[in-house]
Parts: sequence; structure tokens; C-alpha cells
Amino acid sequence: MNTLKKLTPVTLWEQLYNEIKSDIESGKYKPGDKIPTEFELKDLYNVSRVTVRAAIQQLVDENILIRKSGKGTFVKEQIHVESITKGGSFTENCRQRGAKPSTVIVDCKLTDGPKEILADLEATTNKLVEITRIRYVDDVPCIVEVDYFREEYDFLLKDDIKDRSLIEYLTEKIKITPEIFTDFFTIDYANKEYASYLNCPIRTPLLEVRQVVKSRNGKVIYINKQFILTSKYIYVKSNHWFDCFFVGIFEFDGNYIVET
Repeated sequence: MNTLKKLTPVTLWEQLYNEIKSDIESGKYKPGDKIPTEFELKDLYNVSRVTVRAAIQQLVDENILIRKSGKGTFVKEQIHVESITKGGSFTENCRQRGAKPSTVIVDCKLTDGPKEILADLEATTNKLVEITRIRYVDDVPCIVEVDYFREEYDFLLKDDIKDRSLIEYLTEKIKITPEIFTDFFTIDYANKEYASYLNCPIRTPLLEVRQVVKSRNGKVIYINKQFILTSKYIYVKSNHWFDCFFVGIFEFDGNYIVET
């Protein structure tokens, strides 16, 4: 049993609040973990349920904990946000927000390309380089990304691009900077393979972003498809008039196109 100090200017509920918050910050309770019930906390710290409820409510108000009806109280999982008006690098976006980006390359191959991808790439052969990657933020899988390049980019099959920004890499390698990003938004559902990559149930709704990446002169460099787990990572459109968060994307039926 952990006993709180009763003879102190700090109230019991504030002490309990600090104890639980400290346990979360130390990693004892991780994002997504269920914390002890009110009765368990009451017995653990030898305090009243009123004290427990006050401490829990403060943590809920601060978006540290979240209550789930019939299930309990959980440490809230962080959702990472990217602006769709900026386009550009996933890696750089994470860095700017103080998060740690990382990547696992699942597959990298020269293969026969789908006709629509070959056409959009303005390819002169029926082969393309296809790279499948899992993108992580703070070691949490958020995105499955499939990148398509014309066959002339077969040097990608040899170079180590595991944790590199493709934009930075291409700028250094071939002196061409991707600058124009056109995004097509729709909905897909996690198949068995993608569900295993993202640690989510099969048929979980995913935000599918098909992105056409061009150089300043309008030449297509590559095309990618991103399958985004929106409970972990969301796109936001911002201007002077509104903010549109794709949190309710599961009910979206159609396409949304943004060019930056």
C-alpha cells in the first residue's frame, strides 16, 4: 500500500494526481494501457473514492487519460498530425514536431507495374521500382507506404534508404527536388498484411492517400500510396477560416484532392 501524506499543503487528490502522472511519465503505464480501477486506487493509496475521482478527472481534463464506457480508464495514445497544405517529408514533419521517425523496408523490387501507375509516371517501359515501407512515429507503426518509381530509378534497389527521407535522398542523389505534391484522399480497409504491419484488426478503416510527386518543372518523380491508421496519425487542413481534422474519416465516402 502506498500512503499519501495527509499533513501537507498539497491536497490528497493533487498528490494522487502527481503519483499517477509520474507513473505514466516513467513508463509504468504506457499509452493504451488500462490503469487500476477507482476501487483499486482507493485501496492502493488508502484514500476515498472522492479523492480518486478528483485526481482521475484532472488527468482526463488534461488529455492524459481517457475513459471508455464499460471498459475502464486508459492512458491516452498520442495522435500525430501532418498538414495537408504543406506536403513534403514525413521524416521532416516528425522532426519539426519533436517526434522520432523511423522506417522499416518490407519490400524493394523491380516489378511489372499497374497500367494506371505506369501511365501517371509517364514510364517508357512496363517495369517500375516498388518500395513498401512501414513508417513509425516514436516506435509506433502509423503508415504503410508504397512508393513507385520509373525503372530508371533502379539505383534505389541498391542504396540504403531505411531511415532516410526520400525527398532528401533524391535531392542529394540526382539533384532533383520534389516540390509539387498532389494528394488524392479516399478510404480503404486493412487487409491481413497491412493489419499485421499496423498492429490493428483486419478491416480497420485506413485513410488512403495517393500522392503524385513532381519537380518544379512539373515532371513526375514518383507516386506513393499511404495507408494511414488515423487513430495514430492524421492529416489536417488549415487556413484562416477553418481547421479540418480527418478524425471522422471513417464515414467519408468519396475522394478529396489537395494540391500543394
